[in-house]
Amino acid sequence: MMVKDRIQYGKSTIDYELSYSNRKTLGIKVHPDESVQVIAPTHTDQLEVKEKVRSKAAWIIRQQDFFLSFHPITPPRKYVSGETHLYLGKQYRLKVIEGNKESVKLNSGWLVVIVKEKGDKPKIKRLLRAWYKSKADIHFKKLFDDNIQLSSNLYKGEPGLKYRWMEKRWGSCDRNGTIHLNLELIKAPKVCIEYVIIHEMCHLAHLNHSSAFYELLGKLYPNWRETKDRLERLMV
Repeated sequence: MMVKDRIQYGKSTIDYELSYSNRKTLGIKVHPDESVQVIAPTHTDQLEVKEKVRSKAAWIIRQQDFFLSFHPITPPRKYVSGETHLYLGKQYRLKVIEGNKESVKLNSGWLVVIVKEKGDKPKIKRLLRAWYKSKADIHFKKLFDDNIQLSSNLYKGEPGLKYRWMEKRWGSCDRNGTIHLNLELIKAPKVCIEYVIIHEMCHLAHLNHSSAFYELLGKLYPNWRETKDRLERLMV
């Protein structure tokens, strides 16, 4: 049985889902969507659960803040000439030109899109996304291959790489050893893409954000905080 409950911690409200199982200790998980799952030993009193959750409130909020800060927050684009679009950390002005041969290319600081109808914004968006994907095929793979040796002591197999457009995360790592990257990252500097790759490689050893995870991240990427801040400041 699943029970929804909440606690108040200062000005913050922490909602959580409570379930019971045949275990000896209470466990708390914070998921990437910021939801909180509490699994308590059978017959544990709900007031006792509340106190346990309250005692972990600061940690829960830190975890939620971490996931939230990793959300892509680039404002929606209008896909009209003159607005700026990012590629590998640099800003380019969009220039939409009507023509029969549809294409996307960089030209002297401009991101030039040739489309049959300048007002067809969904088509312009699709053309740009296809172009970004083609660039990710090159840069994501190279940065992944350049750092693959870091995973040799973290995972018994060979990790894989996939990427797609995501709404909530820069990247993730699943239990099968596959690292997933958000295609939005192709808009960031290569050093930021590399940081996310190494961050996710650390999850090959620790599928959480424990102290052991951060110790490993600090060892493999000592200036990760500065790079993470740079990514977050840029992608707005």
